[in-house]
Amino acid sequence: MKIRGIAHRGYSGKHPENTLTALRAAVDLNYSHVEFDVQLTRDGIPVLMHDYTVDRIAGRPGAGAVADLTLAELQSFELAGGERVATLEDALNLVHGRITAMVEIKQAGHLYPRLEQKTLELLHSTGVADDCIVISFDHFAIQRLRRLDDDIPLGLTSSCAMPYVFDFMDETRCELLGVPVRMLTPEYARMISDRGHIVGPWVVNSISDMELIAASYPDTLITTDELERWSEFYLSHPELHREGTV
Repeated sequence: MKIRGIAHRGYSGKHPENTLTALRAAVDLNYSHVEFDVQLTRDGIPVLMHDYTVDRIAGRPGAGAVADLTLAELQSFELAGGERVATLEDALNLVHGRITAMVEIKQAGHLYPRLEQKTLELLHSTGVADDCIVISFDHFAIQRLRRLDDDIPLGLTSSCAMPYVFDFMDETRCELLGVPVRMLTPEYARMISDRGHIVGPWVVNSISDMELIAASYPDTLITTDELERWSEFYLSHPELHREGTV
């Protein structure tokens, strides 16, 4: 049985986030989705990175911004466990045919010209475009993605509850809305699901939050860092994997 859930930055609770090892762990644990973050190097290569600087992940304050470093410079940093910064192409080849890719575009205004286009090109060239959802906190990036591609599955993510967002979702044909779990209410969940969208609570790590999902929001598609904890919880709660859930 697939574990219905989104592995946040791969198995980031156990492995260095956004690395091939973290992604492979999500595949090995039989998750339905794996999320990872995409930015552009100075020489225009899409890579997996959450922060806009390399400082935290490389453990080197002042290491520099992703946008100011080439791929070779980024991959010169040794991450925890001897990992290196992964390219988007390598990540997509790893997940292709094995798990649904939840690709988060880390656009910020016009920081990364052509990030959307380059990501789309790789999704198509690797064959992942048919089994992915591209998401972003930058909703202008989502708008650009839809203009570039009529068919790519899209979703929005946010740090707040947005009851006014549904016209935009219809316009851009988004299928998922990511919502902080603390801001999810039964009313808001119904507003999202009644419009045919997937409700995506994040980040669900504690047992208390998992119990909340099982009791009140069993049809949602949660995001978690605690892959083994959610897997055990999911398999022991049949209401989460009954027929008809997302």
